Amino acid sequence: MITVHADVVGSLLRPPELLKAQKQLAAGTISAGQFKGIEDNAVDKAVVLQEAVGLPVVTDGEMRRESFQSQM
Repeated sequence: MITVHADVVGSLLRPPELLKAQKQLAAGTISAGQFKGIEDNAVDKAVVLQEAVGLPVVTDGEMRRESFQSQM
């Protein structure tokens, strides 16, 4: 029998409220501080989700990246 070890290292889907906030930030209708609060909340939810399904290693779901193709 072969034993394989794998960890999730990719992006999770960004929640609608984060996608909306990204647009609002770009349009200047919310402040950087307001955006950070929304972004932090999305990260918290991503961590909770991964812990709830029992992943031994969790990430921020790459919520702070503009897209999976953007620079870190």
